[in-house]
Amino acid sequence: MSEKTILVLGAGSGIGRSVATLFASKRFSNVVLIARRAEQLEVEKKALEEAIGAGKVNVKTYALDLTKSEDLLKALDDADATFGKPEVVFYNAARVLPSAFFEHSVEDIEYDLKINVSALYVVSQRYVPHLVELAKSDASSRPALIVTSSALPHHPIPQLFALSLVKAAQRNLVRSLSMTYTPEGVHIGVINVGGPVSPDDPERNPKRIAEKTWEWYDAAWAEPSFEVVI
Repeated sequence: MSEKTILVLGAGSGIGRSVATLFASKRFSNVVLIARRAEQLEVEKKALEEAIGAGKVNVKTYALDLTKSEDLLKALDDADATFGKPEVVFYNAARVLPSAFFEHSVEDIEYDLKINVSALYVVSQRYVPHLVELAKSDASSRPALIVTSSALPHHPIPQLFALSLVKAAQRNLVRSLSMTYTPEGVHIGVINVGGPVSPDDPERNPKRIAEKTWEWYDAAWAEPSFEVVI
């Protein structure tokens, strides 16, 4: 397996695990997992290693709050020093909480903006220039920034108004990045999951979402598109 790296921010037992596992089985021997809880990251690391096979994947984990830019950049420095900079960045971080008008605090809205927008911008600021250079210097590379999205930017839910708000802002950021850098050879777009994710859902289960994500990514160099809708 070639020594390529995928960075997964927002690693967990659902979409994050399925995407990391499938992409590792297809192309990436190095996987960096970032999430808030160290104990969950250990579960994710073990699950990934068991799925791919002993010795076939190298996994580094970092437990941190993505809204703490200093901690995030320190972890990325360490990951880059260990594996080299990633070919694919998969941004899957979000916080799903009910929010009621005028009861949900401004501080909570600002925190969610930091998770979905500010931290994504920090990550993009660090890696998009690298991905552009990779596209120019290595014809075999497939550099990408992939972000998990939802139907909320188009169809907000008042009971989830805060998440609807920040997801709309996030989509706007990713769209602007795509308009600027996809023409330079970096595939940037969103995985638009149009409803709740469940292992029992025939359409929106983590395994199928990962498969659709890979199909979309793999087809991008023949026919790039901004999003896949699931």
